[in-house]
Formats: sequence, structure tokens, C-alpha cells
Amino acid sequence: MSSVGTRRFISEIPRAIKHRAACLHRARQNRNYSQSSENTSAIERDIETPGKWTVTGALYLERLPIITPPLSKLEQEYREYKLQQETEQSLLSDFEISKKEEEERLANQKKNVLDTPIHLRNVPVQTFQDKEEIWDKELSQFTPADRETEADRNNDMKSVSRKLDQPLVLLLKKIVNGKDFWYLPYLDYIPRHSMRQVAEKALTDSCGTNLQFQTFSNAPSGYQVLHYGNDMIKKTQSNGSKVFIYKAEYRGGIVNPDKDKHILDYAWVTRRELRQFVGRSTSRLFNKFTFF
Repeated sequence: MSSVGTRRFISEIPRAIKHRAACLHRARQNRNYSQSSENTSAIERDIETPGKWTVTGALYLERLPIITPPLSKLEQEYREYKLQQETEQSLLSDFEISKKEEEERLANQKKNVLDTPIHLRNVPVQTFQDKEEIWDKELSQFTPADRETEADRNNDMKSVSRKLDQPLVLLLKKIVNGKDFWYLPYLDYIPRHSMRQVAEKALTDSCGTNLQFQTFSNAPSGYQVLHYGNDMIKKTQSNGSKVFIYKAEYRGGIVNPDKDKHILDYAWVTRRELRQFVGRSTSRLFNKFTFF
């Protein structure tokens, strides 16, 4: 063997060793996988089979806050501090400068009244002071709307006009397998429909077509896995439901629940009220959908 061939053979040795080590590593992985697959095959057949789960679309319909929430004690103190700081350090506004110039001009006119032409002496002029008096009068006659509505006083949870400073979410009370529970409007998957269309159809079928809303995205905002009980598993031949939740904004209209769809009741609830309707785990999931 020539010296060139010898050097080439020696340089190929590390590559061959690496290749052999990689092959041995893959072989061990295949043996381990074949052993573990025998143990997990039963679980995969019972749980991970697509036919064993029901795919469901749900709509999280949210009415956004209409008014700002009341300030906390710390926020109120900071607001007063900033107002005082702005008053002490700010410059004169255009209105204040014009008012000051007008006062100086009127004072000069009173001193030199004889120099003012006769046709301009008795002309009524609306001064800045007159404007301020008119604005102050309009402000005194203005009464702001009450933050507490009639729905708040009557604790009407079916009204979308309650809790104007907080977001509300629509919940429906339905009967499933002889038991009633609260949840979002939902519907099982319909062939040849997207999951967003299924979620929107769940709302219109359950609450009527009078509602105006805007769905945010074609992708779900979250999902939830609901496991059925033994009776429900035997009845539906399904281990549970995989719910894909889409978020939508309420734009107007009223809810007309369809009793033929087994809708017993409905309610517009706040974040703090969710837990008493849907439980702790589901309320934690729903609270992640809102930023207020």
C-alpha cells in the first residue's frame, strides 16, 4: 500500500468508528422501543385512539367592560399627586395666554376710551370670562350616569347591562345524561365544517340568530379535555370530549335560549362568579382568556 493510501485508510478509521457507534445506539433504541411499546400498546388502544374521543367546538362569548373600574386607594393618591405636580410645573395653555392678553387689552381700552372709535365702543363682545361662565353653568347642569345599573340593583344575571366595569362571559345551563351543568355554548364536530364554524353554530343554535358577535381567530384560544363517567362512556362509547374553545366579542343583541336544545337557563357572569358556576379548574382556564 502506498503512503497516500495508508494516510487515507487511517483518516477513515474515526469516521467508521463513529458510524458503528451510531448504528449500535439506534439498535439499542429500537430494542428499548419494542419492549416499551408492548407495555403501552394497551393504553394507546384504550385512550389515544381517535374514535374513542368526541371532538367539540365551544365559543367563549365575552362582553368587554364599558366603563373604567373604580380607582384603588393607591391609584387615587397617585392621581392626586400627578395633578398637583402638573399644576405646579406646567406652563400656561393657549386659552390662558389668550385670556391674559384679552384682560390687558380691555384694561388699555378703559384707559384710552376716548381714542376708541365711536362705532366700536358699544359693540357687545363675548369675552373669555363670559365663555368660562357659560361652561361652568353647563357643567353644573350635567349629571353623570350612575355606575350601578338597574340590573345590578336587581341582581339580574341575564342582563348584559350588569357590571359595566368588568368583562362578562355567557354561560348556558344544559341537561346532559339527566344532569344539568353550566358551560359555554358547545357543539360536537360537524363533517365538512371548520372548528370555528362549529363553535359559532353552537352559539346561534343555542341562543338564536339575534346575537351579533365577532370571533377573533380561526385558531382556538384554548382547549379542555373533559372525561366522562362510566355511565356516559357506555352510552356514548367515548372516553370523553376534547373541547376546542374559540373566543368572540359580544357586539349586540339578546339571548333567546332554545329549549329544544335542552337549554334550561343562561347567565352573564364575571370572572369572580365563574367558580360557583363551572368549578375551580374550569374557571381557572376561562380566566386566562381575558386580560382585564
